[in-house]
Amino acid sequence: MLYVIAQFILLAVIAWPLASLKISIVGLLLILLSVFIAFSALMANRPSNFNVRPHPKETGTLVVHGPYKFIRHPMYSSLFFGGLGILFCQFSYWKLIAWLLLVVVLVLKSRFEEKALCAHYAGYRVYQKSNKAFIPWIW
Repeated sequence: MLYVIAQFILLAVIAWPLASLKISIVGLLLILLSVFIAFSALMANRPSNFNVRPHPKETGTLVVHGPYKFIRHPMYSSLFFGGLGILFCQFSYWKLIAWLLLVVVLVLKSRFEEKALCAHYAGYRVYQKSNKAFIPWIW
């Protein structure tokens, strides 16, 4: 639960205040990429299977289609890209530090989550070895 609380606090620090965003083509493209990844992940995962906390639902199924075909944690990736996009539109050193901390929190959260996923789904280890965590073919 600590990961989830830290994640939302850091996202608030990065996003606050949205009213003073300056238009940046790179930032806008990163934010749009973020929205596309998040929407695709929600469509593939369905709300009944999705969980904000890093624990698989007891009745959940392992999703390996949609963006999950390419990366194991598309929702985390969407947060990486969205936060980075906001940084391009509204840079400050505090937001940069918050974004870097967000990356660390989400990496730690994903490691915790993957232990639970390996225990819950028999095929998760094979899936884990065949896909990158956050960026296809890279990371």
